[in-house]
Amino acid sequence: MSEAYDAAGLGRSIRELRNERGWTQIRLASWLGVSRATVVALEHGGPVSLQMTMRAVGLLGGKIVVAPKVDRTTSPRKTA
Repeated sequence: MSEAYDAAGLGRSIRELRNERGWTQIRLASWLGVSRATVVALEHGGPVSLQMTMRAVGLLGGKIVVAPKVDRTTSPRKTA
């Protein structure tokens, strides 16, 4: 499972899913109803809508999970 902390990381994860399934960028574009250039932008963290990103992840059998990002460089806060 890949973790992504920015748009570029999410794009890399989508590219990994696509490659694992043996799909070309053209095939994914066809399923999404967009151009190959849009898939390239998506895989490079470019300006693509959240809806398009969610559709691509779903088509590729993945999921997006939103979780708190833990900063391991600082100690946990003490509660009173």
